[in-house]
Amino acid sequence: MLKLILGAAGSGKTSYITNEICGKVSAGEGGIIMIIPEQYSYEAERELCSVCGDSLSLYAEVLSFSRLAVRAAQETGTGGRISLDKGGRLLCMSLAISQIGSRLKLYKSARNKAELQASLMQTIQELKTACISSDDLSSAAETADAGLSEKLCDLALCMDAYEAILAQGHADPADKLMRLAETISQSSIGTGGHIYVDGFIDFTGAEFLVLKALLQKGADMTVCLTCDDIYSESEHFEPSRKAANALLRTANDLGTDTEIINLDAKAEKAAPLIFFEDKLYNYTSEMRENENNCIRVVKAESIRAECEMAAAKCIELVRDTGCRFRDIAVAVRGFDSYSAALEEAFRFYGAPLFTARRGSILQKPVPALIAAAFEIIHGGWDADAVFGYIKTGLAGISQEDCDLLENYIVLWNIRGSMWTRTKPWVQHPKGFGLEFDDESRKLLEKIDALRRKLAAPLIRLAEKGKKAQTAAEQAKVLSDFLIEIELPKTLEKKAAELDRAGMELLSSEYVQLWEIILKSLEQTAAILGEMSLTQEQFSKLFLQTLSQYDVSTIPVSADSVSAGDMDRMRRRHIKHLIILGASDDRLPQIREGGGLFSADERDELHELGISLGGGTDELSRELSLIYNCVSLPSETLTLSYSAFDDGGAQTRPSFLISRAKLLFGLEEEIFDISNSRLQAYAPAFLLAANALSSGSKNARLAYTYFSEMSRESRRLHELRQRAALRRGSLSNESVKALYGDRLRLSPSRTDAFSACQFSYFLRYGLKLNERERAGFDAPELGSFMHYVLENAAREISKSIGFKKVSEETVHSLADKHIDLYIKEKLNGFEDKSPRFVYLFNRLRPSVHRIAADMVRELSKSDFVPLDFELDFMSGGSLPPVRLSDGKNELYINGIADRVDGYFHDGKLYIRIIDYKTGKKAFSLTDVWYGMGMQMLLYLFALEREGKMRYGAEIVPAGVLYVPARDTLISAGGDLTDEELSKERAKSLKRSGLILNDSNIISAMEDSDNPEFIPVSYKKDGTASTDSLASAEQLKALHSHVDRRLLELSEHLSNGKIDAAPYYKGEQENACMYCPYGSVCRFDEASDTRRYLSKVKPNEFWERLEDEK
Repeated sequence: MLKLILGAAGSGKTSYITNEICGKVSAGEGGIIMIIPEQYSYEAERELCSVCGDSLSLYAEVLSFSRLAVRAAQETGTGGRISLDKGGRLLCMSLAISQIGSRLKLYKSARNKAELQASLMQTIQELKTACISSDDLSSAAETADAGLSEKLCDLALCMDAYEAILAQGHADPADKLMRLAETISQSSIGTGGHIYVDGFIDFTGAEFLVLKALLQKGADMTVCLTCDDIYSESEHFEPSRKAANALLRTANDLGTDTEIINLDAKAEKAAPLIFFEDKLYNYTSEMRENENNCIRVVKAESIRAECEMAAAKCIELVRDTGCRFRDIAVAVRGFDSYSAALEEAFRFYGAPLFTARRGSILQKPVPALIAAAFEIIHGGWDADAVFGYIKTGLAGISQEDCDLLENYIVLWNIRGSMWTRTKPWVQHPKGFGLEFDDESRKLLEKIDALRRKLAAPLIRLAEKGKKAQTAAEQAKVLSDFLIEIELPKTLEKKAAELDRAGMELLSSEYVQLWEIILKSLEQTAAILGEMSLTQEQFSKLFLQTLSQYDVSTIPVSADSVSAGDMDRMRRRHIKHLIILGASDDRLPQIREGGGLFSADERDELHELGISLGGGTDELSRELSLIYNCVSLPSETLTLSYSAFDDGGAQTRPSFLISRAKLLFGLEEEIFDISNSRLQAYAPAFLLAANALSSGSKNARLAYTYFSEMSRESRRLHELRQRAALRRGSLSNESVKALYGDRLRLSPSRTDAFSACQFSYFLRYGLKLNERERAGFDAPELGSFMHYVLENAAREISKSIGFKKVSEETVHSLADKHIDLYIKEKLNGFEDKSPRFVYLFNRLRPSVHRIAADMVRELSKSDFVPLDFELDFMSGGSLPPVRLSDGKNELYINGIADRVDGYFHDGKLYIRIIDYKTGKKAFSLTDVWYGMGMQMLLYLFALEREGKMRYGAEIVPAGVLYVPARDTLISAGGDLTDEELSKERAKSLKRSGLILNDSNIISAMEDSDNPEFIPVSYKKDGTASTDSLASAEQLKALHSHVDRRLLELSEHLSNGKIDAAPYYKGEQENACMYCPYGSVCRFDEASDTRRYLSKVKPNEFWERLEDEK
């Protein structure tokens, strides 16, 4: 007997069979089985017990098709073979393909592609579920189009080979329903008693075979299906109507009596909800009232905002309606894109949530560690792979050591054989060209020890993997590696720590991960055994095997909001439903093909008698799914969508939103996050904290509320104090802690402070530095040029002099000191890439030209180098420059690149030379504002202190920036060598300030048209004054420099850290290349740019006069 109970959602089908079961139980009738979808089985059993009482278990049981198969196998003794999990099935497929790979045509590459093996496995599982055999595929291939025919032939071949592997003692769970259908006649199932089937939209091919077998056995069966009747044309009832008609045809073919009962009762639920589900697909219905605001339509700004809305709504419902959290469900089509944000929002609001989702295992720490280990040894120790490995937290080094090692790897671009060599690492842990001290040596030793600790197990993994020949041997190698790095102990420790921290779910996840790894290793060795595999092939297959597993979660509370995809809802009877993501890109969700078959191929297969879903069937099933979901709640339904998807693209509301608005005249509610945050403690406190900088009404309301609570009012008071703080000033104690009792600066630091006080505080006070890669960039190039020019000039000065030295000798000396630099500073190019060596050697011609330029200038000058790299510091050639006005005291350390001198009339005229590899030029504007004073500092310091060193009265003669760079010449047309030389000479002109004394100017360069010094002559023979200064002007400049430095000292001593960067223009300002933008967060309201207007030379000297 087959009885069909048909009716729309909520028409009483489940109540009908529940009452019937209770009647049979009361009468003592046994053998009752209720077949229900897996996700509903717990709820159905609980509800049945609550109605029928404790005696239910004596007469009836609730089973899914899978559990029914297990029950039958136990009875018939047909469950002896080992049932494979997903990973085991993939391994069997891999073994099958290794045996028939040469016979494949379209999928021949599957032998070496674990991902394609997984896709083949997925497709074969789909075919099995639909009860399609290899013979069916072969038959369809005879009439299919050429491309599809080839695909079907390969799949038939794979399916046969896979079945042959299974026959050796394994069982595929996908076959258990077919085995159930074959063996059910031998079991007691369906013999007497009654079979009830409920909760299905339709049935898979395998499920239908089981029902058919039960009817063949003569079982009494009642099947509930959601459709109004078997003749209706409503599209959302089509899947259930087709299932009902198929059952009726089967029963008629078997001569089984049938009965159809149509129910039209209405569930006990809010009238608008009944109306909505009845009229959802009826486009001729009229509008009605939405009593008690049962249905809401909400538009949020983002997915995260939607999830906050859901969390707040759940708390509001529990508080205001008295329901339990378990009476509420959240549904999303395409749940994975919402799950993380939803869990975060519910944690923030303190609402319990159970998602029942299974996370992708490859994103978890243990598989990530294994994947990174294989990527390291097979990918040349790439830095990203190493970072992925150590950041799992399972590599056996602390977070602090991880950061230390990572910084060094980034700094020196460590990769390849540098990891595996026996020689220690030798590069300075702070960068290029730095001298080692005890601290840096110890740091390098520690880094190298970490390298060896990290690399040793990986090196052994690679070495053993090369020797291993089979799958079993490769599995043993990986197992040994995991034991060597003490992974089991680490996982046990982490799980215990998480347990103590109250994070039971995460703790159980770590336990599951290790069990999955062990299971995968055991199955690999058992199934693949002696199959020949290289380590690289094994790694791809093993990781693909791991990807077949899920990490499941267990609810930690019975009273939790249930959330999941629409097709995986755990509860059928809820009071309140929130549907998120109700946008037209999600509802209805129609897949484009899937697996190895495209949508067009699925349509063609359907015509050939092989039905795999898709096309119009897929749409009907999706509409049915949406209908069933909408029919779940009994009190309220909230529909929401995000204005933008997770990729930032704008979305439109789905038909579900449109129907709700049309049927009830609803307006979209624009979600206000400040309203939602008033619903829970933590969000409300955050809102209160925001009141310190926001004028929001709700923020002020939250602030008032927490201000009246003693504990929270103290927290708010602290926040208010912090929010009121401006960068302002540091305390005296902080200044001393950061900068010491005595202020000691360098010229570069004075420039930095003058450019922006806050940037200076971050860099030199807090010592925040960017993580940089060691490259031969501007600073390193400058140091290199300084080294070569200094040493070459010193050697020439001590030997034949600048006026007699040949250009060939200059080039030879430059090469000599380039080679010494390579040896001393670059460790003889050790650990440098061929590209680095090539690019470095390309610098030689440029160095030759720059050195020759320096020598040519000095050969035409009466000024001669007196000192190179003259240092002003404690224990140096000269003491630090000391400035004091009685109130402020400042010591300036520094190094002058070169000091030139000229004796005249018993006095020593001094000029300071600074080599510049960049394009910096001397600027009186900068000097006026307290920047670019480096050379002037040294010049005036020597005016004070130089007599002790040089034995003569010192007279300041000037300062010059000397370009230490080669330049590209832009000019139209071809230039002769002489013209090119002249153009280059123009680009290498010095900039600076020179004493306006004709004797001194001539001593620097005796020429009517100076090539080097920044002096030009007018037609009357007088010199242009822009780069000239009289002795009186230099004296005034000396006072200005001291005054600026003492002002700077006062600001530093007073702890000034204002974000007041200098600003000359869009392309020239302190913020342009500042690395601290994310820390500074310059505030237009409270911070101020210092706009520096250009100061012309004559205006500059006038201002100095006014300062006197």
